[in-house]
Amino acid sequence: MKMPLSVKNQSVETSGLTKDYREAICEFVWNGYEANATEIRISHSLNNLYGIDTITISDNGDGINYETLSDTFGAFLASQKNSLSLKVKSKANKGKGRFSFCAFSSHADWHTRYLDNDKIKEYTITLSNENKESLEYEEAQVSDTYNTTGTTVTFYNIFNINSGSLSVEALEDFLLSEFAWYLYLNKHKNIKLFLNDYELDYKKHINSEFSQTITKPIGEEVFEISLIVWNEKIKEKFRSYYFDSQNTIKGIDTTSFNRNTVDFNHSVFIQSKFFDKWEKVSLFDTNLQTGLLETEEDQKTIKQLKTEVQHFIGNKLNLYMSSKADEEIDKMINTRQTFPKFTNDDYGELRKKDLVRVTKEIYRIEPRIFYKLKDVQEKSLLAFLNLLLSSEERENVLTVIDEIIQLTTEQRAQFADILKKTKLENIIDTIAFIENRYRIIEVLKQIIYDLDKFANERNHIQKIIEQNYWLFGEQYHLVSADKTMHRALEQYNYLLYGAKDATEPLSKEAEADRRIDIFLCGARKVENSFGNFIEENIVVELKAPRVPLSKDVLRQVEDYMDFIRSNPQFNSQQRRWKFIAVCKEIDDKVKTQYNAFKDKGKPGLIYQSDLYEIYALTWDDVFTGFNLRHSFMLDKLNYDRSILMDEYKNDSVEKSRETVDSFTKLATSCNAG
Repeated sequence: MKMPLSVKNQSVETSGLTKDYREAICEFVWNGYEANATEIRISHSLNNLYGIDTITISDNGDGINYETLSDTFGAFLASQKNSLSLKVKSKANKGKGRFSFCAFSSHADWHTRYLDNDKIKEYTITLSNENKESLEYEEAQVSDTYNTTGTTVTFYNIFNINSGSLSVEALEDFLLSEFAWYLYLNKHKNIKLFLNDYELDYKKHINSEFSQTITKPIGEEVFEISLIVWNEKIKEKFRSYYFDSQNTIKGIDTTSFNRNTVDFNHSVFIQSKFFDKWEKVSLFDTNLQTGLLETEEDQKTIKQLKTEVQHFIGNKLNLYMSSKADEEIDKMINTRQTFPKFTNDDYGELRKKDLVRVTKEIYRIEPRIFYKLKDVQEKSLLAFLNLLLSSEERENVLTVIDEIIQLTTEQRAQFADILKKTKLENIIDTIAFIENRYRIIEVLKQIIYDLDKFANERNHIQKIIEQNYWLFGEQYHLVSADKTMHRALEQYNYLLYGAKDATEPLSKEAEADRRIDIFLCGARKVENSFGNFIEENIVVELKAPRVPLSKDVLRQVEDYMDFIRSNPQFNSQQRRWKFIAVCKEIDDKVKTQYNAFKDKGKPGLIYQSDLYEIYALTWDDVFTGFNLRHSFMLDKLNYDRSILMDEYKNDSVEKSRETVDSFTKLATSCNAG
């Protein structure tokens, strides 16, 4: 049978049909989704010459009801459907989608199945490129083969495209740019799109981390608001699309985030039965306050809805910018190297952490501050921020930023809160690392002064000190063990006790003596008075708490020094050596050596020559030095050390080897920088 169409060949040719086979395929995919399909498959077959024989698009939708055929196919430029595609929202579909096959095929067959009074009926429709004035169709029959609805459209006599044009590599991105948002919004319905049996994944085009759907009640109405954040830049403006309960689009509005300098590419889809009463408007009409809303109540509802949408986008943008801020700060530090340099000590680390926090928040709130800055400008801005944060003028950072770029009232309030928050976080971090350090000191005091009978240097003192070089000066807090030097000095120990070589076993007496000579070795890079970098090495000689610092102990340290001087491996002029002997007590003969170096202003110094220094210290010297170095901060923070002291000075604590072991484990588990 034939059905005449109200169309002439010429009118089809001049109607603006696409000439792009990809857009044509999309038209037919949309037909399937608009027929409530949950699964659509695009495939093709090859002829004997490996050219394309047919292209097939099949769906499991409602099919085309035979009784409404004249309405759906009978009139060109008149369609019951309303396209949902972002790309075609800018123009009406107007029923010409079915003629899109003309871009790549001579004719098409629709084999469709629909439900009629609990029975599946089927029939076939044919359209020809040569005769667009009529369509051919069969009479619908009850199906003996199928028990589900759906439509399969097959295109014949393919031209202008080859099998490569229909590969996943060639078509995937194009199809996802058209359908990714629809697949995402309907993922709960298990909507799928297949190309050559390969399922397309919307996650390749949509940032699932920041995309989200929320339900927002406003008065008696309920709105489902879906924000989609695209992985790549989209050509369209960032818009809100309004759908009624039947998924018919009723209006479009631009979001207020189109002027952002960041690539937060997004679209918003809002669905509610609230829009059922709207008349369909021009798709470019962004003035939703006129011609649409009859009552004042509706106007209030739409105004609040817009506010909710803006807050929703804004909150997601903040999260997005926070993630981007981490990337940008990493580039400032490691790639562009515009971030200020900080000293390699705990205070430097705290200052760096504070500047990172504030910079991150500035970038999150208003990234335009850093947008397209030259490296020298960015470096200057960061240096100035660091200067203000380190002074009593911290709060003036807000004034400076406000001068650079005019902040909104809300941004200004956020920024003020951030400065207070980061200041508090900085103080908390400072207190935390000081607490950890005092905890270590109190443990050491207990071991050295109260549990000395059960403690030794190898299993207790050494384990604590080798993780906490900062006890001998803040500059050593990043020192790490130098295993090469350690092994060399261990070998020298064998020589000290008369062994012929490093592998020869020591006598029991020598082995017992050697256990006393525990040392730690470390190195760091420093700058000398001429601006050149040299390596500063530290060797710490530790004794058991009950062993005093005598002339014999100093003689061993001097032997270490002489061995290093004579060893080509360690005697470069670009190395500086510090030897520190630490005991609970120092005998009077050693104390007399302090006088010769008093004028150097270095407490504990008993020998200095060229690049070598030897220090003799009590543990009380070490602990007092720490207190003095931190006194300014302790006074400012009003820190109460007595609380920590009471933790470990408990008379009920058993004095035993097990107690010393547990204290050592506690001290080595503390993270004190």
